[in-house]
Amino acid sequence: MSGSHAKYAAFWLLVGGIGYLAFNAFVSPKVAVATRGSGTVVIERSHDQHFYVEGAINGHPVTFMVDTGATVVSVNEELARKMRLGPGVPAIFDTAAGRVEGRIVPDATVQIGDIRVEGIRVGINSGGPAALLGQNFLNKIDLRQSPERMTVRVPGSP
Repeated sequence: MSGSHAKYAAFWLLVGGIGYLAFNAFVSPKVAVATRGSGTVVIERSHDQHFYVEGAINGHPVTFMVDTGATVVSVNEELARKMRLGPGVPAIFDTAAGRVEGRIVPDATVQIGDIRVEGIRVGINSGGPAALLGQNFLNKIDLRQSPERMTVRVPGSP
């Protein structure tokens, strides 16, 4: 390869690399990171129209997709294994993709920012998103939603 061909190849590799990084930044979901001490978590709508927030189950970090249509907080089998969630009891989940077998683990602690709720049942299923923040957590907090953001706070806080 001559010197001029190498320069063209390097130029197009650079352009491709910059394009890839820009595209990846655009399509990757925006994930809210809750700040400690405020008692309020503001979650901006992501490019894919969902809401994502960093949190924890039993102290294990997890990125939740907020799902107001999900009955329970749920995680997939791989994440449950990493978190060492117990065996639970068998359950059938009705999901957007149909019925799925799984299990329910009782009495977990779910947290986003300073908002911590104990005694939460966590569903574990074989497929689907890694972690959903469902109604059994959401109905214990104050949730306000506008077209572009969700504000989550402890009930009764300003």
